[in-house]
Amino acid sequence: MEFTNFKDLKVYKPEPEKIKKQYEEITNRITNAQTPDEATNAILDSFKLQDEISTNFDIIYIRQTINTLDEEYSKLNDYCDEIMPVIQEYSSAVDKAILNSRFLEEIGEKFGKHYIDLLKVSDKTFKPEIIDYLINENKLQSQYRKVVSSAQIEYKGKTYTLAQLGSLMQSQDREVRKETNELYWNFYAEHDKEIGDIYDKLVKVRTTIAQKLGYDNFIQLGYDRLLRIGYNYEDVKNYRDEVYINIVPLSNELFERKIKRIGITDPHYYDYSLTFKSGNPVPKVNCEELVEAASHMYSKMNHIASEKFEFMRSHGLFDLESKKGKAPGGYEAYVPGIKAPFIFSNFNGTSGDIDVLTHEFGHALQAFLGSSYVVPSYRSPGYECCEMHSMSMEFFAYPYISLLVGEEQDEKYRYNHLVSAINFIPYGVSVDEFQHFVYANPEATHEQRKAEWRKIEKKYLPHRKYEDNAFLESGGYWLRQTHIFDSPFYYIDYTIAQVVAFEFFIESLDNYKATFEKYLKFDRLGGAYPYKELLKEADIKDPMVTGTIASITPRLKDYLSKINDFKY
Repeated sequence: MEFTNFKDLKVYKPEPEKIKKQYEEITNRITNAQTPDEATNAILDSFKLQDEISTNFDIIYIRQTINTLDEEYSKLNDYCDEIMPVIQEYSSAVDKAILNSRFLEEIGEKFGKHYIDLLKVSDKTFKPEIIDYLINENKLQSQYRKVVSSAQIEYKGKTYTLAQLGSLMQSQDREVRKETNELYWNFYAEHDKEIGDIYDKLVKVRTTIAQKLGYDNFIQLGYDRLLRIGYNYEDVKNYRDEVYINIVPLSNELFERKIKRIGITDPHYYDYSLTFKSGNPVPKVNCEELVEAASHMYSKMNHIASEKFEFMRSHGLFDLESKKGKAPGGYEAYVPGIKAPFIFSNFNGTSGDIDVLTHEFGHALQAFLGSSYVVPSYRSPGYECCEMHSMSMEFFAYPYISLLVGEEQDEKYRYNHLVSAINFIPYGVSVDEFQHFVYANPEATHEQRKAEWRKIEKKYLPHRKYEDNAFLESGGYWLRQTHIFDSPFYYIDYTIAQVVAFEFFIESLDNYKATFEKYLKFDRLGGAYPYKELLKEADIKDPMVTGTIASITPRLKDYLSKINDFKY
């Protein structure tokens, strides 16, 4: 699809009956194929249809998140949420026809064994009788997003969204930090019951879906939905234990050092976001200037990265500034019809704005380099690997980061970023352990879930104290984590990716150019292999293997020790 600007792309209201006929025709062609070529040609047509549907749905979703107050796109997006499970039924029939084909071996030779393995796992996650439950699940997820997006918080004569409060919550002025943190968390406290009810319904409907599909509970279904092949929740538990042994002590050590550095003898929860007494590193320019600076950075980093970044700029594939009605968070979405990604974010004047231009562009670069695969599922790796591309790009930016933050904040930014990356891992595994509790105990009440969260938080994040905030002390922090609602069990993938990003970072310190070439090779591999094989092909150590994390932490400590953080 040729296009000059994202805003000019046309969308249409999907027609389920038309889509049904298209999928039925393909299903029949596969079922009745007389030769392997007839079967594989039909499958190729199914890929084209999948891309066409995804393109339309993706553009609708992107525009709805850019402005949740736009009634036209809100209605279209709600409609897409409603019919998506129905379309899944039609595409699932194609998958079943492939798995039942007498030419399955030849299909595997044409598209790869991994393609067949993915179909087998995916096949377990769907039956037509769960469609109504899937529709309900989609609606509940949208309800949560709408509640959070509705926040309009008044502070000193101005109105803020939750995202826009972010920079004030990191203010050097302790009173401003205190007041804005209280306003932020008061929003969640006021909506505690509403959000708790939404989540309870989500847990119940997901548990029902799992049981109707023959699972004991949602945990294994959650893993299968994420197409996790070659490892299970025992491996993930072992990984969490490795984090507890190797990362949690380091994280606590860094926290104690920070408290001494910022000179607060009695730290409260609203002090945790401040890293330096002089204030956290922040962009010194506006959104447009920051994008221009990023353009300069990528031109120095690598010609391929630069070429793709400029393509996105010239084709309107960024929407970065926070504004009224915009959905929270940030993401990269690959739109197959234009063979290009879109980056969505909520810039709020913090160092997180810089991270977006590196993190989300890491996703985007991989999307470009993986777009040549005909099999849609091969274009990007499994969920546990796709964050590796984005998080690694954050570290590849280090030699050029002064272009984005200025020379005076270069060292300060790198220290803050690396410490934040280390500290993130215990939080990420907390989210994962919490979700395992939730879905193993679906009848637990909202208050019991909150109590369990606080217990887990004390295990992995023992420095967190909330004596002066009853909502957080009762275990309410997780209500802000959208992944818990939208993407169950996905969050730990960020932490696994963070460990791999540390691997790339450490290698880049010894040989930047060779490491970046290794990274590009990893990008091009897409998702053509399952997790463990993909890491092997890319010559990356597996974070789930005992000893991997322990081998990394000394180099990280050494890097930090060379920065005089107390001078800031």
